[in-house]
Amino acid sequence: MLPELNGMPVGAEAIRRLACDAGVVRMVTGPDSEVLDIGRTTRTVPAALRRVIDRRDGGCTTPGCDAPTAWCDAHHIVHWADGGPTNVDNLRLLCRRHHTVIHESEAAARAGPGP
Repeated sequence: MLPELNGMPVGAEAIRRLACDAGVVRMVTGPDSEVLDIGRTTRTVPAALRRVIDRRDGGCTTPGCDAPTAWCDAHHIVHWADGGPTNVDNLRLLCRRHHTVIHESEAAARAGPGP
């Protein structure tokens, strides 16, 4: 039986994708008090860190995609659940479509070859 969200079944990868954003605690800030790292306690990307990756990435980082930053999610390169930190070096912007695709491909890779 699958977990549910608003009465609809939700698969594990959808939950992992949604979990790319969520809690809060220790923060490392830059010279202008901008948040650069919030460590392992949170998946949530604070506004200052999001501005840094928006400026750096300029939109979806998938080659050939021109989705603007406003259409993008901050994606943990090494998933937070797998020990990835919430910091500049471990985040990239992905539009919703590519964010879904990358999580589904990672799930397929973990599942291995079919029968």
